Amino acid sequence: MPGFELQYPLALLLLLLAPLFLVLRRHTRRKLPFPAIFPEMASLRPSFWKRNYNGIFFSLVYACMVLSLVNPGYSKETVEDFIESKWLFLALDMSGSMKRPASRFSDQSLGDLALDGITSFIDMRRDKDYIGLVAFSSYAKLLAPLTFDKELLRAKLDLVRSKSHSRIARELGAGGGTNASEATWLCLSAFFSMLPEENRLSVEQIAGMREFLLGEPGALLDIPQKIRHATPGKGMAVILFTDGRIEPTQRAHVQRGGLPNLVNIITLMKAVGVRFYIISVGGEIDAAVEKAMQPTTDEPTVGRIFVTSRGLDREQIEEVYREIDILETNRNLTRITLQPRWTRWPLTLLTFGLMALHLVLRSLQGLRKL
Repeated sequence: MPGFELQYPLALLLLLLAPLFLVLRRHTRRKLPFPAIFPEMASLRPSFWKRNYNGIFFSLVYACMVLSLVNPGYSKETVEDFIESKWLFLALDMSGSMKRPASRFSDQSLGDLALDGITSFIDMRRDKDYIGLVAFSSYAKLLAPLTFDKELLRAKLDLVRSKSHSRIARELGAGGGTNASEATWLCLSAFFSMLPEENRLSVEQIAGMREFLLGEPGALLDIPQKIRHATPGKGMAVILFTDGRIEPTQRAHVQRGGLPNLVNIITLMKAVGVRFYIISVGGEIDAAVEKAMQPTTDEPTVGRIFVTSRGLDREQIEEVYREIDILETNRNLTRITLQPRWTRWPLTLLTFGLMALHLVLRSLQGLRKL
């Protein structure tokens, strides 16, 4: 039968003990010392049902009890549940300035310290956190999409360490810019492409929104209707690690306008509920970006800026960790599984029903003759 399966098939071996129990019961029950019945009184002998009543009832109860342990499944049903998680994107500055030594007496670069901090952050996060990685310098690159696999994230981080000499580490290290706006936009695009179907944006809609973000800071955003009122960013955050100057856009692109404006991106993040944390190690924050991060009377807080002149230390990581912990989880991930329709509870109820019927038949005076 399609879909039929047994959860604990070895429990069927208990049925082999049933004859042994019947034999033991027959040998241990108390027998009345009646003489043998003469042939002419054969019609007075008890019927088959009366003579074997106890054995039949015992066998039925025992079989139901064993089958409830075996737990047969007769078909499968589709079960849909939601995984509660937090979606986090870590964006790491890998420009040439991150190759500077952390101090005069250290052989580690700022980039290595930042990578150690990110690795510690990933190790500290809970297993249900959905984490992605973006590295950037003059351009941004997706290192890892959102994933629960921490081993994969550590392997990707090892690729961009200065000692790895990988191609991606060399390419990013050669870039002299701090393209934070492109990196943040890349994180948001990954969020938008992973939303549930009813809120998910198409590639064309994401590209259209990007075009609109190229405008002047503070311009009104053309947010697609799909996400305008849904606030799909609940439980999502972008954490930016950098040592460069955070500006609305790169200076080289100010005239050409080829990059999204970070102030517009922050406004968009406020509108859709995505949190934004900037950890600036010895860098500078442009006044326009700092103002955009400030909450207003009618807008929610979008996040925080952590500025320090020292290398990235554990206290900063833990402070961001606590901020992230306050975030509510989202239910954007749906898990669909096929689960058998088990029969344990019906069989258990049948077992108790037979035992109750036996008590009734043996307790009521009028039914004892049955």
